[in-house]
Amino acid sequence: MRVYPKDIEEKLGFDLIRDHLIRFCQSTRGEDLARKAKPTDKYEVLVKWLSQAKEMIRLKGSSEEKVSFEFPDIDDYLTQVKVPGSFLNPEDFHDLKRGVNTLTSWIRFFQKKGSEYPELMALSSHIEIDPNLSIHIDKTIDDRGEVKDSASSELAEIRSKISRSERAVRSAIQKILKKAKDDQFTEEDSTLTVRDGRLVIPVKAEHKKRIQGFVHDESATGQTVYLEPGEVLELNNQVQELKYAEKREIIRILIALSDHVRANLKDLKNGSALLEKLDFIHAKSILADYINGVVPEVKKSTSFSLVNAVHPLLYLSHKGSGKPVIPMNLTLDHEKRILIISGPNAGGKSVALKTVGLLQFMLQTGLPVSVGEESKMGLFSSVFIDIGDTQSIEDDLSTYSSHLTSMKYFLQHTDKRSIFLIDEFGKGTEPQFGGAIAESVLHELNKKRAFGVITTHYQNLKKIGDETPGLVNGAMKYDLDALEPLFELEVGKPGSSFAFEIAGKIGLPQNIIESARKKIGSSHVAYDQLLNQLEKEKSKYEKLTKKLEKDQGDIIKVRKDYEDLRSMLDEDKKRIIKEAKQEAKQILENANKDVERVIREIKESKASKERTKAAREKLEQKKGHYEEKVSKKSPALKEGDVVKVVGQETTGTIQKLKGKQAEVLFGSLKSIISTDKLQKADQAPQVSYQKKVKKLGIDISNKMANFNHEISIRGMRADEAMNRVESFIDEALLVGVDEIKIVHGKGHGVLREIVRNVTKGHPGIASVEDEHADRGGAGISIIKLQ
Repeated sequence: MRVYPKDIEEKLGFDLIRDHLIRFCQSTRGEDLARKAKPTDKYEVLVKWLSQAKEMIRLKGSSEEKVSFEFPDIDDYLTQVKVPGSFLNPEDFHDLKRGVNTLTSWIRFFQKKGSEYPELMALSSHIEIDPNLSIHIDKTIDDRGEVKDSASSELAEIRSKISRSERAVRSAIQKILKKAKDDQFTEEDSTLTVRDGRLVIPVKAEHKKRIQGFVHDESATGQTVYLEPGEVLELNNQVQELKYAEKREIIRILIALSDHVRANLKDLKNGSALLEKLDFIHAKSILADYINGVVPEVKKSTSFSLVNAVHPLLYLSHKGSGKPVIPMNLTLDHEKRILIISGPNAGGKSVALKTVGLLQFMLQTGLPVSVGEESKMGLFSSVFIDIGDTQSIEDDLSTYSSHLTSMKYFLQHTDKRSIFLIDEFGKGTEPQFGGAIAESVLHELNKKRAFGVITTHYQNLKKIGDETPGLVNGAMKYDLDALEPLFELEVGKPGSSFAFEIAGKIGLPQNIIESARKKIGSSHVAYDQLLNQLEKEKSKYEKLTKKLEKDQGDIIKVRKDYEDLRSMLDEDKKRIIKEAKQEAKQILENANKDVERVIREIKESKASKERTKAAREKLEQKKGHYEEKVSKKSPALKEGDVVKVVGQETTGTIQKLKGKQAEVLFGSLKSIISTDKLQKADQAPQVSYQKKVKKLGIDISNKMANFNHEISIRGMRADEAMNRVESFIDEALLVGVDEIKIVHGKGHGVLREIVRNVTKGHPGIASVEDEHADRGGAGISIIKLQ
């Protein structure tokens, strides 16, 4: 891929991104890959790079698969062991074992789940690691990097003898030390020590000839000598001989283990190459998390659509201080290829331009980028930039001459697969001439159908941006009331520099400002005033639109609540009628049975007057009982009564009575219900969530057992976040918890504001506050429930 100028990475800030990537690598060879990473214009290569990064990000986020994300350097050890007869020391084997274990875990993973991660699996083709090698190393080397006693029976026996001999030496020399203390040949607090690998005792120099033995050392003052008593000399010699035997056996064991490694050298070399690639790709996944980046969809075409894009370095800078970063939305296609950004100084024009350049450069280097997942990015064969002061003392070029040199290069090498970025287009000379040259250069670049982003203050460039196909104006939004930049890009109209307004804000005398207005001419002032007025009107209507959308959302919510209540009441009505019919049927059946029984009794008594009279009286009593049961009515209802629907627990208040119809207020919802479906309630109207849930057939115990007191809405769209917060609060109220947490991040505060709007005035919420500053601060809302 062609780039210009040579220091494009420094001008875009990609060198700092590369530094982070190198820092995230664990191995020196992984770091080398990060240092050498260059952008590509080959679609298939780029898709492979990005797919590898995307698969690694997905794998790291998966809790199902267990692979090692340790990537140690093992290539140097493989080089050392290449020569027959050579061997690695135990510490080297300890590091090599980590690498072999990592390789083994990845190869097993690819055998099991490789089809789900095809690009990562492709890196490991034809690599087979002898499973016995890892077992051999484990049996030989312990976790401290030392050879185990069990590495061989000979070593175990030698070390056992060493231990017994050292105990014998220590026991004998302890007796000698005690006697030396009794004879005052040494200090009372003296202890055994080691010199030249042999146990010795400290003795006062004047008494060294009083104890037979060999002097190994003396103190710095010469007042103490370190003496090996003659009685233990032979025992110490035995210990030394055993240690020489131990060393010979360890070397033999290490040579055998090194031979095993050498037998697998080819596969281990290939495995080492795999580790360094996995390390580099793993560093990309860490970078994605660090800058809140994703791998977007990539197209072969040169058009792109950035959604919620932020400058990654600005994001990192503001993340530490908690400042919001305003995301940018920008789409350039073959109809609108070149964006002309205008607006006040320090309003974010250059940041917007660099954001486009840096994200494109990162993407084509195979790195995740800080954009929304809905973004779609294209592929360019060349990236040219002209940013900052490029004067060259060495080449005797002024700032403007350097800019013209860049323009010459752009015109010579730009084509339809190029993207160019020019900051402060035309600056460095007289505006009248600089603007004219800039307009001509822009016209030629547009004819080449290249893509680009430029920033400018020139009116002539803003004008052709509105009139010329292929060009589109953009403005950095500005708060005209506070006279402060909003750092938000708006595509479709040019921006004002707000020079007079800013001059007035900083206190420049009004007569100076008015004089300046007259000098530039009425047409320029009128144009600038028109832009300002359009900005005010747009801001006004945006606020009205947001209010309307909020009101509409509230109406939809209330309507849904009403429909849910209406549906519930309709179901209750059907159930009550069904139960009443069943009860009436039962009453009728019981009555018929009573009549039949009375008739049978009369017949059996052969129409005895006394028995007949008693039976009729009994029948009359039953009749009265059935009539009372059927005709039983509730007490008379009146306005203001607290009532509930028969068979329901939800209570409401009667607002109006009209004949046999009552208007009842259930919470914030009104409903018209027949009075014969209502009965007086003993309690004030309230919504019992638990009982309502029971009516709806929800297993509340299961919900309580699986309820999570904390959710995260980071990365969600506004409507998605609002719905999630509302449903989360409803669930919390249903299960009856006292406190919940919502993680929304700090960002630019939009998600935090959504949480505050949803919870404001909610009847089930007692308070909302930010988490403690040490535990997330304004990035987490703590909600306490009623």
